[in-house]
Amino acid sequence: MSEARPATAMPATVASRQVLRPVARAPGPVAAGGVRELWLAVQLQSVETIRLDALACWALRFTPRVSLEPPAALLGEVRGSLRLFGGAAALRQRALAGLRAGGYEASVAIAPSPRGALWLARAGLGIVVLRADALPGLAKRLPLSCLGWPEAALATLARFGIRNLAELARLPREGLARRLGPALLRELDEGFSRCPQPRRHYAAPERFLAEIELPAPAVAVAGLVPGITRLLARLGAFLQVRASGIDGLRLDLLHRERPPSRIRLGLGRPAGDGQYLGELLRERLARERLPAPVTALRMRSGVPLPLQWRSAGLFDQGASADPEAPVQLLERLRARLGQAAVFGVRPVPDHRPERAWRVAEPGAGAPPAGSRPAAHPPRPLWMLTVPQRLAQPEIRLVAGPERIESGWWDGHDVRRDYYVALARDGARLWVFRERPPGQDWFLHGVFG
Repeated sequence: MSEARPATAMPATVASRQVLRPVARAPGPVAAGGVRELWLAVQLQSVETIRLDALACWALRFTPRVSLEPPAALLGEVRGSLRLFGGAAALRQRALAGLRAGGYEASVAIAPSPRGALWLARAGLGIVVLRADALPGLAKRLPLSCLGWPEAALATLARFGIRNLAELARLPREGLARRLGPALLRELDEGFSRCPQPRRHYAAPERFLAEIELPAPAVAVAGLVPGITRLLARLGAFLQVRASGIDGLRLDLLHRERPPSRIRLGLGRPAGDGQYLGELLRERLARERLPAPVTALRMRSGVPLPLQWRSAGLFDQGASADPEAPVQLLERLRARLGQAAVFGVRPVPDHRPERAWRVAEPGAGAPPAGSRPAAHPPRPLWMLTVPQRLAQPEIRLVAGPERIESGWWDGHDVRRDYYVALARDGARLWVFRERPPGQDWFLHGVFG
């Protein structure tokens, strides 16, 4: 694949490594030879595992005007993006690097017409052409196969000894139209910018969905990492063009002879950073064992959600100034230990300690920032599920009693006197005696 020459002080039309014609400098993207449009074409070298829609989502980072060219190519009108990416050559290099990072082998070209850019990419000429009148000069290097025409039409041209587009362009138009039909003749005119070529723009899906096959069946989680990295790169591109995040995703591990294994990852708040999502997913996969070799991966997301941005303060320093740090710690713990192992609690209006709280999502039911909590008697951080009888209590009572009598109406009546006590080792305990006063002490909680 030929590489484009970096931009120099004098802008020029670049084809392969030859400067064809200097052009006058003008402000912004209009400097691209004065053409109305510039099209970037991506021609993939393999069609077995290609999902053009996933690749189109990635291409939206360069332009909102993306068009599919099945089975293995796509186009994007990029003239309006030249200033953002530093020129046509730099944009092409950025696209090529992104494709290689995603595991694609492709030829990338830029030309003033969509069909002309497609011809260059199909011919393997990874070049930038900035003037419409420069493409005919390259026609001798474009074989007939780059046209994408039906085999019957190409066979007809081969019988006449036509081998490239330069020889094709010299044939009488009337004869071409009679033998090949007006539709193919119009395609020729579109490629050389003699007439417009309307394109249908790609509309991105509501949710991310992508699937890739692994080069070899994976029998351990480590064998999934390269494929997951590629999927997350596509997900990151999908979210980037929307300036959005997701609050969860699902990874399906596809097996040859059994149903897929499903890995779900939930987030505390929307996130759009592919690298961060990858860290969470690796933590989640660390506690998985593959039930069978994995042949392919499928990733899907929920509906993209708006991200919450904040302005950093002048004196913010380190993780202590980052309000996202607690949320990210929570998400990492859940990814490593499991969703059910890390939870929040919310209060319930019930005086009985064992019934005064419920499991909840962390942060759910939290009081508004700045509000003053109501005054309550002290409660321990660690509560026993079932109170434990103390056989030989060696404790010293330091606070209490707090009398709790409740639950007679639902059959779970409690009548207790609670105390804060100190054990011999200094631990602060929450203990009680049943009423009417009995001899046994029960441990119900431990203060932190």
